[in-house]
Amino acid sequence: MKLIMKTAPDRWLAALLGGVLAAPASAAAQEDVDELARKVSNPASYMISVPIHTDIDFADSADGETERALLDIEPVLPFRLNESWNLISHTDFPLGYVNAPGEGAVFGLGDVAQTLSFTPAGRRPFIWAAGLQASLPTATSRELGSGKFSLGPSILLLRQTTALTAGLSASHLWSVAGRDDRDRVSLTELHPFLAWHIGGGRTISTNIDATYDWRTEEWDAPVGASFSQVTRLGGQMMSLSIGAKYWLKTPEDRGEWV
Repeated sequence: MKLIMKTAPDRWLAALLGGVLAAPASAAAQEDVDELARKVSNPASYMISVPIHTDIDFADSADGETERALLDIEPVLPFRLNESWNLISHTDFPLGYVNAPGEGAVFGLGDVAQTLSFTPAGRRPFIWAAGLQASLPTATSRELGSGKFSLGPSILLLRQTTALTAGLSASHLWSVAGRDDRDRVSLTELHPFLAWHIGGGRTISTNIDATYDWRTEEWDAPVGASFSQVTRLGGQMMSLSIGAKYWLKTPEDRGEWV
């Protein structure tokens, strides 16, 4: 079992990387860290991992500055169904903090998301996965969740070589139950990504994490870039990453996020 602490390309990682960029001791170790770096870039890889994403944003609007922080803990568990198929379970436990003008600060659990995806077993350069995604109304505060139980399809298309990983993940959520006083949910997420594996367990990544709200007809589209390093800490292999993002498009009522 391996614990992989990693961040998606559009997240800030609340960790310092100084001192952990040591070179592997042998050619075999070099191959191991490079293979692990490729697995980290593949959401459908057959590997137990615990990605931890830290996201810190600030927004300026007519009402003042809004601060937002998000900590996502996302355990990924693969299951071998038979010789031909794997099942990948991806759970997202979000902890959020929002401090908006005139509303005060709120901290708590957001809506837990669960994705179950089927993917062909075995190693191949072209990888795909398809399944079902659910969003559970578990938020402890109105500001941190939708108040709706939502379901929808998800799909992953990915091409991976020794040096590059390129792919697209897409999903859609429709609300099917929940509080009557909350808006319905109809969200499409598109996530194209590209990772360049430069050796030594190092990866340079970029992505667009676009969301379209069919109810308001608005896009939320940050583009991100990050650098990650696979290393060993305390006897455990980890992937540490730091990055930045810039919003190409945001909903009008949210102001400009940086």
